[in-house]
Order: sequence, then structure tokens, then C-alpha cells
Amino acid sequence: MSTKMNSKQATAGITALLIVAIVVVVNFIVGGLGVGDLRLDITEDRLYTISDGTRNILSRINEDEPVTIRYYYTTDDRVMPTVLKPHIRAVEDLLLELVKASNDKIILETIHPNPNTDEEDDARADEIQDMGPVNQEGDKIYFGMTIECLDQKEVIPFLNPPRPNEGSTVEYDIARAINKVVKRERNVVGVMSAIPVMGSPMFPFQRQRGQEPWQIIQQLRADYEVQEVPMGTDKIDSNIKVLLVLHPADLTEGAEYAIDQFLLGGGKVIAFVDPNSVVAQAFSGQANPMTGQPGAPINTSSDLPNLLKTWGIGYKKDMVVADMSYRGTLQGRQNPTALQLPADAINQDYRITTGLNSLTVVTSGSFTIDKRDGIESTILAQSSEASDMIDITDAEKARSPQGLTNFTASGRRQILGLTLTGKFKTAFPGGKPKKAPSPESGGAQDEAKAGDAKPVTVTTPPVSVTTPPVSVTTPPIAVPTAATASAPAAAQPAPAPTAEPKKEEAPVDDGSLKESVNSEGTVMLFADVDMLYDAFCVQPDQMTGMLVARTGNLPLLLNSVEVLSGGGDLLQVRNRKSSVRPFKTLDEMRAKVESRYRPELMALEAKREKIAQDMGALRLKRDSKGKGFIIDPQQQKELEALMESDVDLSRKAREIKKDQNREIEFTKTLLKWLNILAVPLLVICVGILLAVRRRVATAAV
Repeated sequence: MSTKMNSKQATAGITALLIVAIVVVVNFIVGGLGVGDLRLDITEDRLYTISDGTRNILSRINEDEPVTIRYYYTTDDRVMPTVLKPHIRAVEDLLLELVKASNDKIILETIHPNPNTDEEDDARADEIQDMGPVNQEGDKIYFGMTIECLDQKEVIPFLNPPRPNEGSTVEYDIARAINKVVKRERNVVGVMSAIPVMGSPMFPFQRQRGQEPWQIIQQLRADYEVQEVPMGTDKIDSNIKVLLVLHPADLTEGAEYAIDQFLLGGGKVIAFVDPNSVVAQAFSGQANPMTGQPGAPINTSSDLPNLLKTWGIGYKKDMVVADMSYRGTLQGRQNPTALQLPADAINQDYRITTGLNSLTVVTSGSFTIDKRDGIESTILAQSSEASDMIDITDAEKARSPQGLTNFTASGRRQILGLTLTGKFKTAFPGGKPKKAPSPESGGAQDEAKAGDAKPVTVTTPPVSVTTPPVSVTTPPIAVPTAATASAPAAAQPAPAPTAEPKKEEAPVDDGSLKESVNSEGTVMLFADVDMLYDAFCVQPDQMTGMLVARTGNLPLLLNSVEVLSGGGDLLQVRNRKSSVRPFKTLDEMRAKVESRYRPELMALEAKREKIAQDMGALRLKRDSKGKGFIIDPQQQKELEALMESDVDLSRKAREIKKDQNREIEFTKTLLKWLNILAVPLLVICVGILLAVRRRVATAAV
């Protein structure tokens, strides 16, 4: 019996070894040698399968005009960092998948620019970015590609490896480049802004370098023709497909009418208003590089009053959202008006926002929705329930070290971004608004001319309305002067006879549109423009120094323009989920622990602040000669007691924080060991059950 059992065990062991050997050999043949390139993607979000958007782009490649991809990477083990090698292989696998999916309409060339070779010269000629030197000999590495079709060429100078908690952007970068070299015509995007988002030119005579355009503009220019639209315009060119309205501060009715007619004519509008733009405040009054003179201030608050009212959108341009759950960091301290929105605060079911993991908004306003017939609204982003609206004065306090002292959450979510679709009606049913009279054509001058007395000369000080580098046109401002205020009564003209009230004239048909020409007009609204500024959009990559998206702010804008301009394929690639999943369970458990200790810590902090105030009130006085101090014994005792109380409270706060951190560490350790031991324990349990079952079956025989 024993011999028979040993024979069975030996056979089972040999079989197991053979299976392991077969798996290793197949893995080496397929994975190591690249034979067949067979892969099975069993991840939940199909992370390693090319997206439908990429397949749609590949389907547009003409068989007679194939796309050539030259893939450059250094293979010399002396210089190539080990950390990049898995990424190199992953990119090569992706390229092979693209070639296969394109039905061989992509020609792949792999080139190895090792140090001191002709291939290194080819990489430089193809504008591939070198990284290094990586050693004392000055050797450099290359890891990039060029995509070419006929006379169109795009370069990806360096392929950044994926950052922690983010998905790889390689598929998006390649699909975007292929789309650009295949597509011959580019859509036009208009940009209207009171902030100098377009940058300013260089002034060589003043030896001053102009301001660079914001990164959002540079990114848009890579895929679209970007056209600046003046703030004072009364008509928007029909060749513009999507209009970006960024912080329309002091917008004239004429410009608002132009936006209205553009929308009704079939154009798409993306508007970012702001109740208190910190970026506008920073740019306000900047010196003009041409003259050296300070520019006009920029209103920190912006609105689209006529349009929002007609669209059924409520918006208060003097109120800011404060949120205690989503508060982020601004100027080195936590601020409830600088929000870091997680994925749960973003609409994951909407095409433009699906897959965005986070958004950063700063001193944002909020919207309310009053439904209009024919217009459907969809919320894109919102605050938590631990939020409320505060005025701008309190928002300024939130930036100070004291922060908000009195805040009560409303228990309601605030709408930070939304989209409107449907058939819009005009906000100007009476037609194009008349221009406001200029100061020279009315007012005191006309009154003086109308009377019999001597004319009174009125000098109106000039109003500067040029904000470098963007020309901003504001409504003319009538300025009262001392001449009109202090003129003697005898010199005043006789009052003009009262004119009979004019009868209201029927609206004149000036050819303006009264409703959308299409049934599917689209408007996207966001209550914050600071989110588009470089500091909140991008950050330098630690390895290459190249700017990469910091949060979902930049992808949100690019997605919006992509969809509204008639695309959408790249959107599916851009919003691919990360292969690294956040520890949501751990974060939730940490939040619960902190919530238990937070009331006690806040109470201690309040007591310490009260002690600090009391200590500040006890001032030591100098003697009459100003040399020494007069020490009041009673004050000295009070000061010492307060200091002892402060030390005691500080010690208690440290002990509470230690208990909190100890509980958090215990939770982390428990989760770690559960993850480590769960699968082995499960296998052991299954093995025991199978062994018991086999023993029972053997005993029955």
C-alpha cells in the first residue's frame, strides 16, 4: 500500500513539474521572444487592450497613405536605467497591437540609438529628446518616437513612464499623433478672455521677453487652430466651431449678444465664470511691456447675466463655495475654498468627465438650475454636503492663518460645473442691444449746448482700458467733474422744456436669431476659471522635467473641446483608468479614526488660541527712561499660569495625536496582513477540505 502511495505521489510531482516547465517555456517564447504576441487581458477595465477610440482613429488611415512609426530606444545596458526597461517593453507591445489593429496600415521601424552610433545621430535628426548625461563619459539615452504620414510629422520626444496612481498616457499620445498626421484640416477654437491667457509678444527693443501662453492654449494649438476673440466684439466669426469664454469680466451687452447669436447659429460654448478669481487678481495691473506703464485692473468677478438668466441658471457672482470635506492646500495651508474634488464628486457617467480621478478648483462659485423648456441639464462636478456658500470677505479670511472661524455646512451639494443641451432661445428678443452713449456725446456738454447761457467746458479724465497683453473693452464711464458740480447758479442753462414721452416702438427685425437653428445646442458652464491656470493644471515630471497633467483639469478642458468640436475618439483614450488602484478602504478607515479624535483636538486648539490671546493682552511696560521693564507681580503670575496651561494643553494634544496615529497604524497593519495571508489561508482551507473529502471517500471504499 505504501509503495502504491509513493508511486502516485511521484507521478503527481512529475506532472506538476512538467506543467510548470511548460508554462515557463510558453511564457519565454511568447513574452521573451515576442513570438505570436498573444495576450489575455482579464483586468476589470481592460487596461491592456487598445480602446475603441484608438481603433476608430486607426480605421481612418488610408491604405495608400500608410503611417510610419519610428520607435527609438537605447538598448545598451550600461546606460539604460533598469526602471525604464519594463516600460520600453510595454510600449513595444502596444505598438505591435496597433500594427495588428490597423491591418498593417502602420509601418513600424525599431531603432536603437546607443551611444556613439549612427542611430544616435538619426535620433537627433528626428528630434528625439536625449536624456543625460547618465555617466562620466557623457553618454545619453533616447526613448521616443516619430509618427509620419506623407508630409505630416509628429514627434513624441520622450515617453514618460506612468506616474503613481495614474494610468499610462502612451496610448493617448500615439493615438493623438496618428490622428493629427492623418487629419488634414483642423477645427477652429475661439478664445475670449479678460485674463491674458494668450500670452504676450516679445519686445526686443525693450529687451523684455513676452509672457508665454497658458498651457491650455499651447495644448489646444497642438490640435486646433486657436483664434483670439476680442472682449468687446459684437460678432463672432462663423468659422469658429467652439468658443471658450474665460472669465468674462465686465463683458458688454454687445459681446454677450455676440455669444448669444453664435450659440443660436450652431456654435458650441464653453464658459468659465468666477466670483473671485485669484489669478485675475495676480494679473491685474501688470505693467505693459511696450510702455512700462501699469495696466488697467482686471475685475476679479465675472458673469454672463443675460445669458445665464435666459438659460435658467442661477449664479451669484459675490459668493464662493467653502467645503470642509474636499478642502485642499493653498499657499501652504489647508483652505476650504481651494477644493480637491475626488472621483466621487465628478460625474463618471458622462462622456466628458468619465475616468477623471480628481479636479482642483479655487474660490469657485456655484450654479442653481431653473429648468427651461427644451433644455436638458447635466451636472458634471459638485461639492460635498459639508459645504456652503460664503461671501468674498469670508473667502479672503479663509486664506489667512486664522481661517474660517464660524462655518456651518448646508448639508447640500453645490453645483460647480454643468452642461446644457437642447434648443435655446435668445437672451435678446428685442434684437441687437444699442451701444451705450460715449461720454463725449452726451451729459453736461449736450445740456450746455441746449441752454442760452455760456457753455460749460467739461474735461473727462481718460479711462485706461488696455490690459496687457489682451485688449479689454469696457462700457464707457461717465465721470462727474468739479466743473459741473460747482458752477454758479447764474451760469446754469435754462431748463429745457419737458419732452413728451415717446411711444414705445415695435421691435425692429434686424435679422438676429431668436432661437437655435439646430435642436442640439450645447453649453458647458464652470464656476471657476483659476482651475485652468498652469499652477493648478500641470506640473513638471520628476524624470524628464516635461510638463504633465497635474489633475483632471487639463483633460477636462481638452475632453470638452474634443467632443464639442465633433470628435470624441481621443476622449476614450485620454480617460483610461489607472492600473494602480487607490486604497479606498484604508482611506475610509483613516477618515473614521480622524473623525473620532477631531472634536477633542479642535476643543484643545480653541483653548490654546484663547490662552494665546490672553497672553498677548499682558504687556510689560517700560519705565520712564525706557531702559528697563516694570513687572507687575500679578501679571507675572497670570502669565506663568497661562504658559503652564498652554504647555499642558499642548501635551494633551500630542497624546491624542499619538493615539490617533497608533490606531491608524494598527488598521494599516491589519489590512496588510489580511491581504498577505488571505489567499494562502484560502488555499490551505481548500486543500484541507479536499484532503478530508478524499480521506472520507477512501475510507468508504
